[in-house]
Amino acid sequence: MTAVSFLRHNSFFGPEDAQGVTLNIIGVGATGSWVGLLAAKMGWHNFRIWDPDIVESHNCPNQAYDIGLVGTKKVDAFEQTLKSFNPHISVEKYDCYFESEKHNELLDGPVFVAVDSLSARKDIFTNISCHPDVDIIFETKMGFTHATLTVFDTWNTDSIDAYLATLRTDDEVTESACNARIITTLTNIVASNLVHILCDYYSAPRRNTSFDFNQKYVYSLTNSLQIYSL
Repeated sequence: MTAVSFLRHNSFFGPEDAQGVTLNIIGVGATGSWVGLLAAKMGWHNFRIWDPDIVESHNCPNQAYDIGLVGTKKVDAFEQTLKSFNPHISVEKYDCYFESEKHNELLDGPVFVAVDSLSARKDIFTNISCHPDVDIIFETKMGFTHATLTVFDTWNTDSIDAYLATLRTDDEVTESACNARIITTLTNIVASNLVHILCDYYSAPRRNTSFDFNQKYVYSLTNSLQIYSL
């Protein structure tokens, strides 16, 4: 079996930088599935994922799944999609919602929170703060023309508390029009930026560079792309 070569971008990141590290993705839908595939393309080999859903036909345009995976559990579709690129990838799968009480001890390394429910986000972030085995946390909010990416140091309780204070309840969120919920172009831009930051974090020691990041990135994709960092 021919092994995938990552030499083209190894000066920035290679599989050795994530040796023994597992990327946790809570929710492998629109953003989560692309983050997983892009991370695999960069050289990540180990994934741990949660998602209770199945692939539906309307998921195919904005998620990393093709039409042949419709009807498949998303956790299985995620594994098949990544393994079709690199058979050496390992995926630890949970076809259920992430519940901190049950699953928090499974987390280590980087965590990407990509769940739709705001109550679920509140539960996750309340319990992940100061987690001894979690290195870095990512969170995204996706709209049709605007999106945000927030990056957290697990031990920066002030930033996590400030984020929790901004969360509304699920009942307070207005549903977008059915044909203006999410667009693949913006999803891929955000996912690419997230994976680049993730790889920078883990490769910085090998490259002997410091890792610096902005806590929040705001994306606007109307007539042209604009990205603001805070």
